[in-house]
Amino acid sequence: MAATAPPEIQVYASFPRAVALDADLNVDPSNWRWVLCLTLPLETLNALQLSPKPYKWIRYAIGVVVGAQGDLSSSPDLPNVVDYDAGLPAESTVLYYHTSDEERRRMFPADPNTGHTLITSSVATTRRARFRDDVAERDGWECVLSEMEETDCDAVHLLAHSKGDARRSRDPTGGDIVQDIDSVRNGLFLNKLTHGALGKNVAFLRTPNFAMNTSDIDPTAPPAEPRCTAHLFRTDKRSFFRIHGRETLPSGSPLRISNSPEWPPAILFDAVYAGAVLHHFGSQTLKDEVAATWKDTFYPGGVMTAADAAHKVITDERAAAAKRSQNQAEEREARREGRGAFDTMDMLMALPYVLVPPNELQAVMREAKEKAKAKEQKRVQEKVKTWRKEVPADGSIGSKQTYKARALTPSDTINLP
Repeated sequence: MAATAPPEIQVYASFPRAVALDADLNVDPSNWRWVLCLTLPLETLNALQLSPKPYKWIRYAIGVVVGAQGDLSSSPDLPNVVDYDAGLPAESTVLYYHTSDEERRRMFPADPNTGHTLITSSVATTRRARFRDDVAERDGWECVLSEMEETDCDAVHLLAHSKGDARRSRDPTGGDIVQDIDSVRNGLFLNKLTHGALGKNVAFLRTPNFAMNTSDIDPTAPPAEPRCTAHLFRTDKRSFFRIHGRETLPSGSPLRISNSPEWPPAILFDAVYAGAVLHHFGSQTLKDEVAATWKDTFYPGGVMTAADAAHKVITDERAAAAKRSQNQAEEREARREGRGAFDTMDMLMALPYVLVPPNELQAVMREAKEKAKAKEQKRVQEKVKTWRKEVPADGSIGSKQTYKARALTPSDTINLP
């Protein structure tokens, strides 16, 4: 008698037969077919205890893997939505994930190679050092999961490939797009061992999301409370990783979330979580389908290896340094032109004051001002004496033909003796 296969849940989703780069997906039914995406052993789901509402978790998991929002149904033809509050079945079940035409146009499935892109390059660069410092400062210089100290932590890239076009965004404004691999929004400060498992055995579930609220993870939590919950996808370890005898990843623990606008957007947490779901539950059919159909869309310029990424970082830094040098030279030239040529006499007249100590300069300037004032008064007094001598003894000024008196200017202040 043949052994009975362990009960499991199979989840199918609809995928396009053809994908064109930089074009909307063709939503005609003839372009779509059902593909087996996830195989979820019931024994594993019961052991992991990822959510007390398992159907809600399955909806979220297939949603981030497919890259589109939809609903679970037991029928491929009719979207008869399952009871999301029900517990796991006792026998094997087949589910179908239905998506609207609008969601199909926005569809962008998880990259099967995401788990291989999480390794941070060891090449030391200015940008990489700045990335570590910026992420550590935002996260308080300690692990956001275990609160371990800086020396046991890494600044972790959530995604190591920059994927920045609008089709990868769930935000109509594009606010969740991260263009630069070394953006602080693409990083978390985590202990080293959690870093090594991220995207395969460890991922963080961000709630609320399109399928779940926070009380679906923790029944004691407010439904709308923002939370990132650490999930361990290993059933053989309840206490995962220890450093100095201290548990670093208790599954189900929340991350310490920052209120900073530089905190990673939800779409990055979703992408990493999808990588872990694919690693443990993804069908080979799905991986082959996505790799073949979406390869050019994931990497229009080809797959970037770690060496390629490191070379690009160094090249970008050199270009940026050259640009800074050029800008500085142009600024210096503009300042010289703004000042104009130096006047030689101005420089000579300034020389006596250059060597005067700052604390004596004010007294020197005051003395010079007093001397200038005394000199001006002496000049005016001499003018007055000259004028008095030229006036006739009888005080008459005389005719215009025989005498012209010089008019005093407003600056000629008279101080009679």
